[in-house]
Amino acid sequence: METAAGTDRALTGKVLAAYSKIENPRLKSIVSTLIEHLHACVKEMKVTDVEWEFAWDFMERMAAMTGPQRNEFLLFADVIGVSQLIETLNHEKPGQPVGFALVGPFFRADAPVRERGDSIASDDTAGARVRISGKVFDFDNKAPIKGAFLDTWQAATNGFYENQDENQPDYNLRGRFRTDENGTFEFVALMPTAYPVPTDGPVGELLRAAKRPPDRPAHIHFIVSAPGYETLVTQVFVKGDPIIEDDAVFTASRNMVGDFRKEGDNFLLAYDFPLKPGVSIMPKAPVPS
Repeated sequence: METAAGTDRALTGKVLAAYSKIENPRLKSIVSTLIEHLHACVKEMKVTDVEWEFAWDFMERMAAMTGPQRNEFLLFADVIGVSQLIETLNHEKPGQPVGFALVGPFFRADAPVRERGDSIASDDTAGARVRISGKVFDFDNKAPIKGAFLDTWQAATNGFYENQDENQPDYNLRGRFRTDENGTFEFVALMPTAYPVPTDGPVGELLRAAKRPPDRPAHIHFIVSAPGYETLVTQVFVKGDPIIEDDAVFTASRNMVGDFRKEGDNFLLAYDFPLKPGVSIMPKAPVPS
């Protein structure tokens, strides 16, 4: 008589066979591996009917909170470390001076191209300002990269990105800047502010169940790109921020820390971005234009 374990194996084998005719080799490998691991996980956890109902209800509630302005599935991947793991596996190398970071759920498409020295913060945006300058250069030969683009975005002092806050001007605290013939750039931003990830949905329930704080350390986002170079997605955190080690999305690290120096009522940050030769691919923006 066939045992329960034998029935389990037979079912998994039957499911794998049903997807064995996928022609794209990479897609076939992904689907097969996903089936194997999900089946193994269910078997190991001995998932009950009630627990499975909770799982698909949890996913249904995540779907209900996902739309053009917010992606609860992406937020879920962020807080369980999957988003940062993918960045690390694909891009991190030993001794890399600037780390790769997850894109996050608030990158918005088609930010305005601004002039050198411009501010991404509207005049009525509360908070101290920081003048950010630096160079984009070739990681291998140190040559400056002319015409590289820097996409940058950040949250306001109330913890909200402009797409979350109807009181902020359109595309506030967002902008694109191009490097000059020496590979240099300069612009004004808001001194970065710590903020919590959204906790009013299923992801917030998970964080509370884990007794995890939802806070992200103060930071500003960058995507640095140029033809013929691997696109650098990173974040710059504030040196000395006490919650860097407890980043809710596991991104903050020592090779993403900047020294924000106080000058009068505002701050200065000098920060360079090395790019490695490769294919220039921009990540999909979770927030549309």
